[in-house]
Amino acid sequence: MKYDSTTKLGLDWAATIEIDSSYMWNPDTYITGLDADRILGVEAPLWSETIATMDELEYLAFPRLVAIAEVAWTPYAKRTWEDFRNRLGNHGPRLKAMDVDFYSSPQIPCHPLPDRSLNI
Repeated sequence: MKYDSTTKLGLDWAATIEIDSSYMWNPDTYITGLDADRILGVEAPLWSETIATMDELEYLAFPRLVAIAEVAWTPYAKRTWEDFRNRLGNHGPRLKAMDVDFYSSPQIPCHPLPDRSLNI
């Protein structure tokens, strides 16, 4: 899914999903009446119909995948957006050093970085 209406890659048929939406997702409330202890894990699907290169795949996956990973291992009650967004800012330089293309979200400190995000 696109991050926002200006994102050049991805689709928006279900929604646009910015980083905060990925992070604030609570799988415990997805199905009414489902006990949280019955949830075995989460998934992070990436629809790739519009993806032609690894750079494009990385752009759609990062940093969203970092947010989904935290959703998987941190209970909703212990998550705070402000804390996470500040910690996520530290991943930008790390991703850049590993030559990973990523979406420079205006929601995240240190994003935008000196233009390392994918320019399509």
